[in-house]
Amino acid sequence: MVGLEALSMQGLPVDKLLLTRESEDQLADLAGNAMSTTVVGACILAALVTGRSLLKAGNDEQSYEMKNGVELEEVRAMDIDRVEKFKVIASQIVGEEKLVQKPLNLSITQTSSFSKLLEEANNSVRLCGCEGRTGMTTRELFRCIDCSNSFCKKCGGRPEHNPSPIDTTACLRLHPSEFAKKLKSTLPMCISVSGVDHDLLQSLKEKYGKDIPELRWSEWSTAVLRAVGSELRFVELKRQEIWSAIYQSPTAALELSLHPQQSEWRLYAYPQKHEPANAEIRQLLASPVGRFVCNADLLLGCWEFALPLTVSIEVKIKGVGDLVPSWGARLGLIGEHEEFKNQQVFSKIQVTMPQNQVDTFDRDISGVYALLDKCGTANGALHKKSEATEGGNLPPLFMLFDPHRTNDSEDCFVFSISTRRLEYQECRPIIGKLDPTWRQSSDVEEQAVLCHIPAKWVKVIEVELKV
Repeated sequence: MVGLEALSMQGLPVDKLLLTRESEDQLADLAGNAMSTTVVGACILAALVTGRSLLKAGNDEQSYEMKNGVELEEVRAMDIDRVEKFKVIASQIVGEEKLVQKPLNLSITQTSSFSKLLEEANNSVRLCGCEGRTGMTTRELFRCIDCSNSFCKKCGGRPEHNPSPIDTTACLRLHPSEFAKKLKSTLPMCISVSGVDHDLLQSLKEKYGKDIPELRWSEWSTAVLRAVGSELRFVELKRQEIWSAIYQSPTAALELSLHPQQSEWRLYAYPQKHEPANAEIRQLLASPVGRFVCNADLLLGCWEFALPLTVSIEVKIKGVGDLVPSWGARLGLIGEHEEFKNQQVFSKIQVTMPQNQVDTFDRDISGVYALLDKCGTANGALHKKSEATEGGNLPPLFMLFDPHRTNDSEDCFVFSISTRRLEYQECRPIIGKLDPTWRQSSDVEEQAVLCHIPAKWVKVIEVELKV
């Protein structure tokens, strides 16, 4: 095969390439020997077309042996040979009389205090991306004082963060395999959500969600009833910045998040397969439909359901603190009219919400948010709420720029307790979303911005989490 033929076989447009001074060997090297889909796919299709007559139809009652004239006695003789080999192998297995039969127990086999479980989970979490799901690095570890992100000495650097060394001698780390073994013995293998029926959901709509469109409510409630209609079974443990346990059924998923300050079970309902990719119900069910906040134990707490009611509340936003270069100015972006060259933003942002609307939010977002321009996230726009305005043992609250996966018009700032980079199909817990038109600026005037609440959380004491 000459060089041009090799290039053509790889699917390259030979007639559009300017090839004048290359030798045959150089052309062959340029084509390479990779098994590309243009070659392998063509060979597979050619083989299927050529051997179509040899393929067995789905409703064909004749076997390949009958078509090829192989006698059944020969097939039976082959089966007899397999049986004889199995008998020889079985005769070599000894100690069967010492085996003891026990019923399989799918319930909890080991009890442990909830506080102890959270402590061990915190001592065995992933502190750097290089550790993966099961590894533990021997390099020096650091934790950012501002955003609490952790990393090793080799992986640190970008973003810069505000690192402080982690003293692993004062608080010894636990190997993830040991904690995973303990957590599996503590968790039930099968679990179900009981007490949810059509009447209960309808009563919640009449009390809290009268403004929910009927079509949206019908699809959402049907998905919730499907989700709680079957038991959920343990699938896997996931070791990330936070340990989590995954349960699944054909219609739902249940995730236990062992957050040291806010541990909870999250119930996800699956949409039906025939729903379009851009259907509203798919966007609704990307977020949890229910959650069970743990109260001093894994199975003690109260269920809350996220009614699909979108509420928009006007909040006041004002820039305070010093003016600092914006993300675009730090990168050296120029733009069409050099709008990024001298662009500045405030180092702190004050958010004020109406006092009569505090209960509408899942958490009070009022306060002063400091810009953490060295802690990464999209557009370097991470803000952290001042601890002086926080109350109780709650996770830190952040305001960050959260870009949409495909639609740029939906990129907006959100309020959340999570700042980590999400995997595919993961969902960030969001308390509120600012209008997509709002961006950081150097405007000293107070701005009125709409804050959209994606769902209304309501408590339901009738629902239980059963093992």
